Amino acid sequence: MTILMPIGGNESHKKPVVLQEFVRRAGGEHADIVIFPQPSILENTGHKYASLFLELGARSARSLEFRTRDKAADEPFLSAVCSASGIFITGGTQMRLPVLIGGTPLETEILNAYRRGVIIAGTSAGAAVMPKVMIAYGKGGPTPSEGIAQFAPGLGLTNNIVFDQHFRQRDRLGRLLYLIAAHPGLLGVGVDENTAAIVEDEAHITVTGSGAVTIVDGSQMESTNAAEIQNGGAVAVSGIRIHVLTSGCSFEVETRKADIPKLELLRK
Repeated sequence: MTILMPIGGNESHKKPVVLQEFVRRAGGEHADIVIFPQPSILENTGHKYASLFLELGARSARSLEFRTRDKAADEPFLSAVCSASGIFITGGTQMRLPVLIGGTPLETEILNAYRRGVIIAGTSAGAAVMPKVMIAYGKGGPTPSEGIAQFAPGLGLTNNIVFDQHFRQRDRLGRLLYLIAAHPGLLGVGVDENTAAIVEDEAHITVTGSGAVTIVDGSQMESTNAAEIQNGGAVAVSGIRIHVLTSGCSFEVETRKADIPKLELLRK
C-alpha cells in the first residue's frame, strides 16, 4: 500500500493528534523517520521535528541537512531514505525542495520508498510539493481568476491529485477551483491547518485533525471559460462538485463518493 499524508500546516505540537497518526503509520515504536527540512529557511526546523517524533515514540528520527544539489547524491542521505519507514517534509517554500533534488538520485530514492509502502507526510509546503503538478505560488480569494495561481512540477508522488494547504485559513478555494477548471482530470484536495488527508493507494482518502478537507472534483464539469480569460479576470465554471469533509469522513477517488459517518444518538 502507498500512503501520502498531506497536512495543511500549523499542526498542533501540544496536542499532536495529526503527527501522532503519522508516527503510528510509520511503525510506532519501530518507526525510523527521515525529515527533509529544505523548504524552511530556519536552521533548526528539521531538528525540532526529529525531537518531536522521538517524543511521540519513534525509534529514530533524523533530519537530512543539506542545501546544495551536489549533496543529493551523497550515500549517507540515500541510505537513510532506503532504510526509512516514514518520510516527513517540513513547511516553508515548496519550490526549494524540487530545485534541490529534482532529477537527482535522492529524488529517485524517495519515489522508490513511496512505491514500496513508506508513508510520506508533509506539512504546508511539504504537502503542496507532493504531486506531479503542484501549486507553486498564488493568491487567496474565493473566486477563480486567471493568474490566481502558478503551477510547477512537484515530486511526482501522485499524478492525479493536487494538494493545497492552509486552505480555509488563507481563503484558497479560488485557486484550487482555477486549477481544476484548467485541468478537470485532476482531483483537488485542500487541507485546513492542523488537519491531514490520508491518501491510500491514490484511491481512498480519510480525514484526521481539527479542521476540514475540501475536495474539488472536476470529473463532471460542464463548461468553463478558463482558457479564454486574460489579465486576471474572473473565471466562470459550471458543474464542479465540492465536498467538505471532517475527521472520520472519507472519499473514494474512483467513484467520487464521500462518506460522512452517521451520528449515533445516545440512549437515556
